[in-house]
Amino acid sequence: MQKLNERLYRAAIYLRLSQEDGDISVSDKNESNSISTQRDLIQGYIQKQPDIMYVTEFCDDGYTGTNFDRPGFEDMMTAVREKRVDCIVVKDLSRFGRDYIESGKYIQKIFPMLGVRFIAINDGYDSADTGNQSNDFVLPFKNLINDSYCRDISIKSRTNLEVKRRNGEFVNNFAVYGYMRSPDDKHKLIVDEEAAKIVRNIFNWKQEGWNAQQIANHLNKLHIPSPMEYKKKCGQNYRTSFKTKTTAQWSAVAVLRILKNAVYTGVLEQGKTTTPNYKVKMRVAKDESKWARVENAHEAIITPTQFELIQLCLGMDTCRAEGSEEIYPFSGMIYCADCQSPMIHRAATSNGKKYHYYVCSGNKRDKDSCTSHNIKCDLVEEVILATVQAHINMAIDIDNAMTQMETLDWEKREVRKINAQIEALETEIEKYTTLKLSLYEDLKQALISKEEYFSFKSDYDERIDSVKVQINRLVGQRNAVENGLTDAQGWFAQFRKYENIDKLTRNTIVSLIERVEINDKKEIHVRFRHADQFTAALEYLEMQKQMQSKCTIISIKEVGWNGKNIPQTAKTVAQSISY
Repeated sequence: MQKLNERLYRAAIYLRLSQEDGDISVSDKNESNSISTQRDLIQGYIQKQPDIMYVTEFCDDGYTGTNFDRPGFEDMMTAVREKRVDCIVVKDLSRFGRDYIESGKYIQKIFPMLGVRFIAINDGYDSADTGNQSNDFVLPFKNLINDSYCRDISIKSRTNLEVKRRNGEFVNNFAVYGYMRSPDDKHKLIVDEEAAKIVRNIFNWKQEGWNAQQIANHLNKLHIPSPMEYKKKCGQNYRTSFKTKTTAQWSAVAVLRILKNAVYTGVLEQGKTTTPNYKVKMRVAKDESKWARVENAHEAIITPTQFELIQLCLGMDTCRAEGSEEIYPFSGMIYCADCQSPMIHRAATSNGKKYHYYVCSGNKRDKDSCTSHNIKCDLVEEVILATVQAHINMAIDIDNAMTQMETLDWEKREVRKINAQIEALETEIEKYTTLKLSLYEDLKQALISKEEYFSFKSDYDERIDSVKVQINRLVGQRNAVENGLTDAQGWFAQFRKYENIDKLTRNTIVSLIERVEINDKKEIHVRFRHADQFTAALEYLEMQKQMQSKCTIISIKEVGWNGKNIPQTAKTVAQSISY
């Protein structure tokens, strides 16, 4: 064997360890001890080499080997370029890196070009040993094995996390504001009542018409700790890129994140982002159909009804009176029936008296596009109040009738309908799964190409994921039906809550009304929420009428205003219900 070059090398030892790419497990010694083991091994080796002199050490404790974006490695390369070291010693090739392409580039191209000797002790590799021809032959295979090992670990880790997510287990590092990890099960969320109280207030304030910035300002004024500061207060080492000040305060962005998060309804949505592969750490958004979404994973802080209502409120264009923080009760709710433009609030003074009215914003922009639809605000409010009162009475009458008619039959009917839909979708999943399994046999028999195999497989996977999303939504609907008539948050209860109202508030309006339209004849049309439930309930009552001749069916009358006469009272639309 040819002797190594007769020169004295200035050596840097390089140490690396990371749990992320499978270097250690939770049962192993901690990283610092493992780093010490590497250090002792390398220093013992150098002491036995008369041509190598130890100079310095570089360490990356907790950094993955799938890329070379590591501070210790970058410092080492700086020392190499500055000619402070000309020899690098590692325990084995996997400590240097697990990307076989990048590792090979450094070992076989960059280091030789810079005159750097590279030694991997346990792999028996020494770049100065030119007489060992097997080095150049074996090196790429060892790097490839290390890369494949890291890829295998990554796949297993991803699969394990995905299984946990699909089972409704919480796998993130920190619980969302309003919750904490259960002391009995770290994968289970429980309500943190102190923070949950603030969450409820945020949703209630939004429902009353406050915007996100108003809510944030109010919380800061009350000296309520922001989510980040609250986690620090609770002893959690929480960090975020959103922090811009020494003490993080509430912001409109933070408020909106809470208002848009379905976790507060008991739904656990995880796996919204991913990395393209195990080598690229940049996170990218996943399609919603591929999220891991589990209903009733934990106790809800906000009811699904209120959450859905708030999502609608977030999309409303709201405005306030000049010089006032109070939102107009109908802001973002009234539209022109002819051009579908929003009706906007205006004020004018005549003979020293101030008048408020709504006009079509489309007409304000273009006089030829629509008429002004000018209508006084107090008249609109009076008519809508009468309409709401009538609708509430109708809902209460329907509720009473349903109670008398054995509501269980209604629930069973709706549940059976939804179960049939779920069964049909499950059959569809079985079909796609069977087709996916048959693809491999087609590939083996050369009936399809490898490209076609992966294309068809990807298509079936997407279809299966899409069907699973539909099933999850139907399960949610089924739960709502099973609880809707008797639950305190059922849609009937939404109307009973406002029984005997004599004034419209912002909260009442957004809770009961979906949209108000006014045409050029100044006719007011009110579209109420829960219209589908109303229709289904009336259909059920109609069916019961046909089965029970003693029933007198509900007749429905539209309550409106023709621009001439304002109704003095609103008659109930449910008439003569008898059994």
